[in-house]
Amino acid sequence: NTSFPLVAGHSGSITDFEFSPFDDDLLASGAEDGIVKLWQMTDHSCVLNFGPFEGSVNEIHFHPQANNVLAFTTENAVRIWDVQHQQEKFECCSSEKIQAFCWNGIGSLVATISKTNKEKKVIIHDPRSNCMIGESMCHTHLKDSYVTWLGNGNHFVSAGYNTSRDAEIALWDLCNLSKPITKQSLGNASGLPLMFYDEDTCMLYVCIKGETSINFFELQDKDPYLSIGPNSYRSSTQIKGLCMIPKQAVDVMSCEVARLLILTQNAIVPVGFHVQRKSHSEFHSDLYPDTAASESAMTVDQWLAGGNATRKRVSLDPLQQKQVMQKKTVPQTSEVKDKESSSISMSSDDHPDSNVIETSQSSSFPAKKPVKIVRSSKVRYIEGKLLHNSMFIQKLPKLSNSIPGESNGFSANKEIVAVALASAGGLIGIFQLKSAGRVDMRDVPVLENNSGIMDFVFDPFNTKRLAVACDDACITIWDIPDDSSLKGTMKEPSFSLCGHYEKVNILAFHPQASDILASASYDCKICIWNLRSKSMDISLGPLPEQVLAMSWSCDGKMLACLSRDHIIRIYEPRISTEAIKEGIGPSGSRGARLVWLDEKYLLISGFDKGSCRKISLYSSYDLSVCLSVLSFDATPTVLIPHYDPDIRVIYLTGKGDSVILTVEFDPNEDPFLHRTASFSCPTSHQSLVFLPKILCDVKSVEVGYGVRLCASSIEPLVFKIPRVKSEYFQEDLYPETLQWWKSSLTAEEWMNGKDSLQSKISLQPKGMKLLSEAPQIITATRKFPSYNPQQKTDQEKKEELIGAMITKMSDHQDGKLAQDEMDGVDSDEWDD
Repeated sequence: NTSFPLVAGHSGSITDFEFSPFDDDLLASGAEDGIVKLWQMTDHSCVLNFGPFEGSVNEIHFHPQANNVLAFTTENAVRIWDVQHQQEKFECCSSEKIQAFCWNGIGSLVATISKTNKEKKVIIHDPRSNCMIGESMCHTHLKDSYVTWLGNGNHFVSAGYNTSRDAEIALWDLCNLSKPITKQSLGNASGLPLMFYDEDTCMLYVCIKGETSINFFELQDKDPYLSIGPNSYRSSTQIKGLCMIPKQAVDVMSCEVARLLILTQNAIVPVGFHVQRKSHSEFHSDLYPDTAASESAMTVDQWLAGGNATRKRVSLDPLQQKQVMQKKTVPQTSEVKDKESSSISMSSDDHPDSNVIETSQSSSFPAKKPVKIVRSSKVRYIEGKLLHNSMFIQKLPKLSNSIPGESNGFSANKEIVAVALASAGGLIGIFQLKSAGRVDMRDVPVLENNSGIMDFVFDPFNTKRLAVACDDACITIWDIPDDSSLKGTMKEPSFSLCGHYEKVNILAFHPQASDILASASYDCKICIWNLRSKSMDISLGPLPEQVLAMSWSCDGKMLACLSRDHIIRIYEPRISTEAIKEGIGPSGSRGARLVWLDEKYLLISGFDKGSCRKISLYSSYDLSVCLSVLSFDATPTVLIPHYDPDIRVIYLTGKGDSVILTVEFDPNEDPFLHRTASFSCPTSHQSLVFLPKILCDVKSVEVGYGVRLCASSIEPLVFKIPRVKSEYFQEDLYPETLQWWKSSLTAEEWMNGKDSLQSKISLQPKGMKLLSEAPQIITATRKFPSYNPQQKTDQEKKEELIGAMITKMSDHQDGKLAQDEMDGVDSDEWDD
């Protein structure tokens, strides 16, 4: 034992260490002292130190494709370091302690498993974009977990424990994190699960520390997806640790497809996994596809600049490696014969007489399907921007904090904004958008409702009309005067609507017909009012539970709602007072929002059982199946959705948030909901309202214009999409848009069964050419900046000169020379 080299490098217990995949002599180690060290194994010297960090370093992984990129975990964060320049570049933070993490195959994403109060959460991060791709609850027990990515695809596997304290592995799809594709139980255990994936053979090897067995699974593209081998490898002693050697070190001539090294109490035991073949005299190319080389695919600077690349593939054929001759081709007949007789076996040095483990699976592994990691999208790089603070309405009075969660607590149109104020009597402040600057506290225009405010909303077809729901079961309708006469306190509404028996908590104007208003109340009823006749024309319900969210369809034919019993209901109010469709919605009970997407789909924002915010997509034709789910962080406020049908973008934000998320809706591409960019505001906001699209500056490629309510200000903001040729009209971003601020029907026409859609207008400014009419600029590729394709090369000049000389000589070949015509000297004159 004294012959083994020992390095005393940390003051605390070592927690993890890993060799670089591109340098066999470079080792990274981390310890409880919060320090990461890099060691050169040739002389056992420490070449770099990182830290100390707060807490211990728990797990270390080098980047799988880029050289000099190292990631490690410290308590609640994954830190990514540039080893070459000794700088921390990215930090992926979590609200809980991170137990495990891994890179994906190309090194663009990081998967983490963190420990919550009751269960585990898997989170996918994009470190270079500083955003979270998705999250989901994975394992229900708080014991240690592990995660590993399956090659370059979009699948990964997590390992942990369930409530029965049985170890299990779960297969996940990055495109749908709502639930795992499949789960496999590993039986009762207590140690840390360890997993290693062989991309070349699609085999996953799993063991648990403290146990004596190694299970292997084959990844398949159909159910059961993870096919377990009929028997597992059994060791004579407990497994203290496990690792897999590089593929270049396996014995290919004995059909060894993988080799694991087992750490026991007093030994390191190699275990080889073999595929039996009749002949071992030739290289079996079907068992050994080209594998990743040991050279990096890119530098750290290339990766930091946003590049993605994979390592080049090399052959494991010994003849090719020695460059003696080309790889032999296995005849097809013998290959088929070999496949029929193939089986998987395992052998180890400590089990020379281990039995052969037969499986019905042949040696052919499922072909890898190309995965489209980055989908094409015209709104991928949408970005938000706050307008100049000279357009802010600042120094607002104190805002009300008693508005229920079903209300946004903020309403606006292109002229006026309404804000609930913190004062007795249910006061609503009215502010003109054009009157930017500080608010004069002595003369704030307010509407006094004499009851607590539950919800309020502007009439989309009348910018001067505001409907207010009160806790006295009444709805007050206010007609706001012009700004010139809008001063002081208004105490008398235009009229009131009474018909509910409990507090009215939700209001929604009809999207097509004027003077039609829907209201929901704590009495579990939905009423539809005719404001022209000031009467309740339709009553729906009572429902079993209180309504949490309500929304009209885009054409105004149907009304959808979600109640506290988690049931989605769709009504056709003019036909029946009973729901025509029902389905189970999100299971959380903290609140919800509902919005229609393109008349055929419903988007519901709510919570899951773990109190994580999520959005769910349903078809209005079949509410029994959830088409897609996107999960977000665990925050107590619900995400409020705003949908732009022109570019099919959903804006999401909640009360108290400072980030506005964007999601693209594509009904033609599963999983239908695709994350795009997010916009971080400098301060948090209470609510966000989008205004008519005619306010957007088309020449600046603005696709959204809204206002957000902050603690003491109202701030306008815009959303843009960067384009190269912004001087042209981007017709793909600006189709003809609905004039949703103009009604298409009267209340009487709609009640009599008539349907109509609003007209559309073009946003193209006069004189602005279409992008499709822009001239195509074709630039010639130049080899060097000073290269001129018309300039002759030296070789061309040489050939031209020689050709001219030959031509000139051929012209005088048959003629007399000039000296032939001259008089010569007589021969006798030479004697003189």
